[in-house]
Amino acid sequence: MSSQLPLVLITGASGFVGSHVARNALDSGYSIRLVARKAKVEHMRDFCLQSDNVDIVTIEDVASGDFSEALKGVGAVIHVASPLAGREAPEGMLKSAVDGTLNVVRQAAAAGIKRIVVTASLFALKSMQSDFHKGEVITPDDWNDVTVEQVLDGSRDSNPIWIYGAVKTIAEQALWKFADEHPEIDITTILPPLIYGPVLPGVKFKDRAALLGHSTIGGAFYENILPENGPQTKLKAIQDTIPLTVDVRDVAKAHILALTAPPTSRVGRKRLLIAGEAFLWKDAVEHLLDVRPELRERLPNPSEARKLVTTTMDVARAREVLGLDSYVDWRKTVEDSVDSLLTVEQSWHRA
Repeated sequence: MSSQLPLVLITGASGFVGSHVARNALDSGYSIRLVARKAKVEHMRDFCLQSDNVDIVTIEDVASGDFSEALKGVGAVIHVASPLAGREAPEGMLKSAVDGTLNVVRQAAAAGIKRIVVTASLFALKSMQSDFHKGEVITPDDWNDVTVEQVLDGSRDSNPIWIYGAVKTIAEQALWKFADEHPEIDITTILPPLIYGPVLPGVKFKDRAALLGHSTIGGAFYENILPENGPQTKLKAIQDTIPLTVDVRDVAKAHILALTAPPTSRVGRKRLLIAGEAFLWKDAVEHLLDVRPELRERLPNPSEARKLVTTTMDVARAREVLGLDSYVDWRKTVEDSVDSLLTVEQSWHRA
């Protein structure tokens, strides 16, 4: 490891995206310090503690915890931790998202850390209720127009994905307000759409429920592409899952590239959209039928699903600022995701 690279503190490393971020940081030569609740520590040992360049600190609540010890010697922070859709009431989701982000960045700034990277979301750009089949282009200037009052008025409590997008929006807005008040702190937000890709080797799940809980979006992939009833399950004519996608390995790469990107003073606000080529469940199943014919009895029936125009995301800023000029092909994402999920399933059968 180069002595020129800073020690990086990473939150949320027990999750799907965070585990890949941690692994990419290690592979890029960084020493990392991971923040986790006590219950997650053993889970994280499965994929990263084979390295001498990792240590873990226990903080039970990112939104209120004391990071003073965790931040000692740290040169940069990557904040991935985020409340999961449907795990808390809207008020709790809002507090976790906003206070979690601000608590981390405020304490990092107080500790003299100048480089902070935060995982944001497509849903801070567009509401989940938007039509993503209009052929529009989403840009870094777009914002979800949600309000705190809408989150708390009770009218959308039955729509956890909408609540998730809303609190991610409000948390990012609070972050940029902090950035405007502290121009000496270099902040980058990474805004991916739906994130698919393989589970990191070494991450274990005791059963199907544990796998689905690891990633809400990855769970949607699993349940749509590898349904328990196989071809007896028909894909919907018009899918209700947003078709904008990116590979988790590209998301991790973007976070690590942000650690050495030009400063805001040179390139302006770094609100960076990243996305691979969009694909539909129909596209994924038809591709797998071609390249993995042995899976025919596991794959759903795509015959009634329609081809649809999709909205796209403007990723030019990520190319200019990060040098991220190519993405994992969606076909490889689909193949690697399926292979990874089948391997996980096999581990259950052996247990």
